Amino acid sequence: MNNRNFIRYLKILFSAYLIIGLILLFSSSLILDISLSAGTIVGIFVICTLAYGILLRRKEYIITASSVAALYIAIFIFYSPLISYNAHRNLIGSIDEVDFSSQIEYMDINQLPTIDKELAYKLADKKLGEITSLGSQVTIGELNLQSVNGQLCYVAPLEHSSFLKWFTNREGTIGYIKVSATNQNDVELVTKLDGNDIKLKYLNSAYFFSDLSRAAYFKDMKAGHTDYTFELDDTGRPYWVITRYDTGVGIIEAKAIGALVMDAQTGNSVIYDINNLPSWVDRIQPKQYINRYINKWGELVHGVLNFTDKDKLKSTNGMNIIYNKGTCYYYTGITSVGSDESLVGFTLTNTRNGETKLYKTAGATEEAGMRSAEGKVQQYGYKATFPYLINIQNEPTYFMTLKDSNGLVKQYSMVNVKNYNTVGVGDTLQATLNKYLEGLTNTNISLESGNQEEVVEGEVERIGLVIKEGESIYDVKIKNNPNIFSVSTETSREVALTKVGDSVKMKFIRVGDNKYIITNSFVNISSGVTENN
Repeated sequence: MNNRNFIRYLKILFSAYLIIGLILLFSSSLILDISLSAGTIVGIFVICTLAYGILLRRKEYIITASSVAALYIAIFIFYSPLISYNAHRNLIGSIDEVDFSSQIEYMDINQLPTIDKELAYKLADKKLGEITSLGSQVTIGELNLQSVNGQLCYVAPLEHSSFLKWFTNREGTIGYIKVSATNQNDVELVTKLDGNDIKLKYLNSAYFFSDLSRAAYFKDMKAGHTDYTFELDDTGRPYWVITRYDTGVGIIEAKAIGALVMDAQTGNSVIYDINNLPSWVDRIQPKQYINRYINKWGELVHGVLNFTDKDKLKSTNGMNIIYNKGTCYYYTGITSVGSDESLVGFTLTNTRNGETKLYKTAGATEEAGMRSAEGKVQQYGYKATFPYLINIQNEPTYFMTLKDSNGLVKQYSMVNVKNYNTVGVGDTLQATLNKYLEGLTNTNISLESGNQEEVVEGEVERIGLVIKEGESIYDVKIKNNPNIFSVSTETSREVALTKVGDSVKMKFIRVGDNKYIITNSFVNISSGVTENN
């Protein structure tokens, strides 16, 4: 090589790296990690070297560029699923097969998320509209389901509505909105914390160094960032939980390695590994990563060249977030490739550490369950929301809300996963549960592992009326019994005439360990009315 030409080539190559590096730096895309930046590093080298060789008609440069490109392609193919299919299949980690009833706890039906994200947005928007002129200054950011002090709710920051609104309020928006996932009347616009005004400075809608992605980038340039999630700590202080990722297999794929937790007001940030995350952080595993990993685990069982689809599995359409024993999980059904209606099981993936468990059970897919619920109310044309998986009597059960054309919740439904013909539909959660339990006892589904119907008789010590979702529910306390029995007027009209000292008889199936027990039969013995069932 001519020394003068070689020095000129090095200057061109250095200039190219410098210019591209500055462009990536100012666009918050320059990652100081060789594996994540390998494509950019090799690409610049190959293009500059090849172009220089062609212009000077020097084949040594052309050969060098071609050789490096070929080597990179070879490495890429080696780490692709075509060769390293086991590494890709193991991205999800070791999947343990476990028993559903021993792992999924009973859930208090009053804590079921009856409000989906679509309805939560409408409720949040309505709340925002109650404050004059605020709606023209801010918009509602992305709502995220979170457990805050044991209560499920959607939280979202108030975002600037335009560049001008940001420029005139550069100190930040006035707070965040919080929508209960279980009570549509519980919507809160939070503007103060510990007596001080909230100012959310670091947002997706902010600009320059207040822009969320740019601020996060300059706090941490050594990993890729994705999945910017707005979460609250146990005191209600707002943070951004930002997933940090690196390559998962060689120089390809992506794998979460921790999180950058940034105070949405001050920008103060801390980098955490997966194993030392704050307890209030619900999730750092991106949903799209987990869905891709599960599908690779199921489809690469015999490698890429498994054209007969032998033993292949895939996730069903849709992935939901559920909470079990205070921990957040991604739920998705698992079905055989080529099968549209039946499950072979379902997976729960811990949204913090990515650990996945497989619950093997034959049954209906989520979409089949939704159609079954809609079929029960086809005369109304209601549409079912994507199911929430719960445990009723040790039976995996889909819980859904049924909404009208305006997106308003009209009824609720519970569908048995194993037998989607077993459906309970009601106007209230209590009525839905009663109908579903009745359906379970009337089918050939074995409830031996579940709780059987119990009967309690005694003298009423206390009785009180509670109005829930427009329905009258009486809480009854029996002498020498620690539980409180909830009786709706739909179950029995007699309960409205019951007073302290009356002798009563109630039937119920205990679901979970809650001291509030929902009854499915109530008789006031003192009234002299005979029992019908």
